[in-house]
Amino acid sequence: MATGNTLFYGLDPTKYPSRMGQCWKDEEITKLLVSIQKKKSIEEIAKEHDRTVGSINAYIHKLAADYHFNDKRPLEEIQTFTGLTKAQVEDAIKKREIKEAVKKISKTTEHNAIIMEKEKQPTMLEVMALLKDIQGKLNILLEKNA
Repeated sequence: MATGNTLFYGLDPTKYPSRMGQCWKDEEITKLLVSIQKKKSIEEIAKEHDRTVGSINAYIHKLAADYHFNDKRPLEEIQTFTGLTKAQVEDAIKKREIKEAVKKISKTTEHNAIIMEKEKQPTMLEVMALLKDIQGKLNILLEKNA
């Protein structure tokens, strides 16, 4: 079932599905959606895809959010495609909204930190004044040692 998956260093690859942690391919997504329409169990789908049950569930929820945000599909249609309940689809959408909000806050915080860091940087006039002060002190030291 599993091959030498190097993504999980230190784990025994024979105990995990071989596709674990790998990107989803278009054909695999189509196969997933067809399996959902055929009312196959998540366990059965996971086995067919050589992935974990958790990754199948996570990907179905990701698809639900994608259908909502990217394709603007109605909730009923998303439920049909994904096999999720209305509450599960709404939950997937809410989680994506939260994730995007956190990402936006993170970017804003990072941007503000960069601005604050730049504001801490001395101006050219301050650097020149500091250099002039150092040069004056060096001259005094040189005169004492001469």
